[in-house]
Order: sequence, then structure tokens, then C-alpha cells
Amino acid sequence: MERRDFVRWTGWGIMALLLPGCGTKNLLQDQKAEDNPIPPPAPVALAYDPKQLVVASGTDPDNLLDRGFNALGGMALLVKKDSLVVIKPNFSVPRAPEVAATTKPALVGALVKKCLAAGAREVRVIDHPFTNSRMCLQNTGMKEAVEGAGGKILTLDQANDTYYRKVNINGEILKTALYSKDALEADVLINFPVLKHHSTTKITMGLKNMMGLVWDRGVFHSTDLLQSIADLASFRKPHLTILDATRGITDNGPSGPGTIREWNQLVLGTDPVAVDAYGAELFGLNPAKLGYLTAAARSGLGEMDISKLTVVKI
Repeated sequence: MERRDFVRWTGWGIMALLLPGCGTKNLLQDQKAEDNPIPPPAPVALAYDPKQLVVASGTDPDNLLDRGFNALGGMALLVKKDSLVVIKPNFSVPRAPEVAATTKPALVGALVKKCLAAGAREVRVIDHPFTNSRMCLQNTGMKEAVEGAGGKILTLDQANDTYYRKVNINGEILKTALYSKDALEADVLINFPVLKHHSTTKITMGLKNMMGLVWDRGVFHSTDLLQSIADLASFRKPHLTILDATRGITDNGPSGPGTIREWNQLVLGTDPVAVDAYGAELFGLNPAKLGYLTAAARSGLGEMDISKLTVVKI
């Protein structure tokens, strides 16, 4: 590692420890939340075939989502009338959409609009940014896209009972956490990550994107990050994972800027492990070499062997 890279990443690591939710202090005991942690919720009822992945190719957000959902069986199977839909994209760094370090806001806005058209009473878009929430909302274009589509956007930047509930994760490493109240209340939870490089885990996609639903991410980094990601994923699986693989950075992640690669694909599936495994191969990595992915597969959270799935390419 060159000296300038060492200084830059050391500085980023120090800064991360000072940001909301990134310190190593366990905040569960001294923040406002229920004294009795909520147990893991019942497994979600899946609207689509868990053995199927849909890969839509193209660049137009509306067209990608329309073809993707049609191949799955239609949005009406997922979003029922008067349901609360919560979407978890990645807008954790204050980068413009052109930098390709966040989920494309045009895709998120299009999804919000389609969920409302399907009958959802409300669509909330949430994340827990690394740094200044206002800058992340504005610089990424996410606020404008979501509100322009009729949705509500929230940044989970305060450890109180407005945003979080104390829950029992009961994982191998991660035992409890302050977990997003909105995600717990959702009738439909959609995970909408971006495919991009990550300096610690090599790559970040759906499973790691769920870290944005908890307050104290420092606990992950101060213990076993890879197993903790798998533990968190086992607490509440999303009803659907949509991987934004239209374009992403292939180095200098997660914050960027970095080298941008365009895959022009959207990957949809109810199996979060399978979606990430496909994304890893698309990125040029062996899924079996990603520790958090193999840990999630061992925990029974999904299928890592793409050959055992039906991949529908459209």
C-alpha cells in the first residue's frame, strides 16, 4: 500500500469511529429503547419462488423494474393494498449519483412510484449514513428522487425509540442490537443495495447493506465482522432483494470515488445469499471466497451455488 493510500484509509478509519453508530461503544444499555428486547420475527412469507433469480439487462429504470417484476410474477404478489413498504437502498456516503457509490436514485424513485401504484399506503426509504445525513440526502439525489415519487425518506441517525427498537439477534456473535423500527413495522421490506467494492469485505451487496438497519455498527467491526453480517441477516430476511448492478465502483470502496464499471443489470430474488452470489460472480469474485457469504449459507439463509437455481435473463 502506498503512503498516500495508507494515510487516506487510516484517516477514514479514525473518522468512522467518530461518526454516529460507528464507534465501538455498545449503546444498547444507555440509549432509549425497550428494556425487554424484541425476539426475532416470524419468517417472512415469500411472494416469489426462492429458487429463481431474475436478471434484467438495460439502463432505463422503469423498464428494468417492469421487466424484472413481470418475470418474477408481478408486483401485485408482493405489494398488497394498504401495505407499508420499506425500501433499504445504500445512500450512506455523500456522493453524487455519477460517482456510482450509492444505489441509483432514479431506480429507487421508480420503485417507490410502482409500489404506490400497486396499492401501498406508504413507502418509506431508509438508511443510516456514515456521515452527515443532510449531505447524503442532498448529494446523492435520493431525497429528490424519493419525495418526487411520493415516498418518505428517513435517515436513522439518532439512537432513540423514534428510529430503533432493541432486539434479540441471537446469533453466533451478534446477540442484541438497536434495529430499525421502520424495518420491523414493514409489511414489505425490500433490500436495494448497489454492487460495489469494499475495502474490508472486498465487495458489498445485499447482506452487508442490512448493516444500515442497526445503530451500533462498531460492534460488527470490533468482533467478527463476517459472522456478524450473517447473524444480522438471519434476524429478518427481506421479502425481496434487488441488486443495483447497473454501475458501481470497483476500487476505493465503499466511499469512492473509484474506477466505475457498467454491468447494466438488475438482479432480483427472494434468496439474499443467491443474489449476492450472483453479484460476486458478476464482479469477478468467487462467492466461496467471501466469508460473510459462506457464513450466511452455512446458517441456512440461502443457496450460494448458482447452478442450483433458475436464472431468468431478460
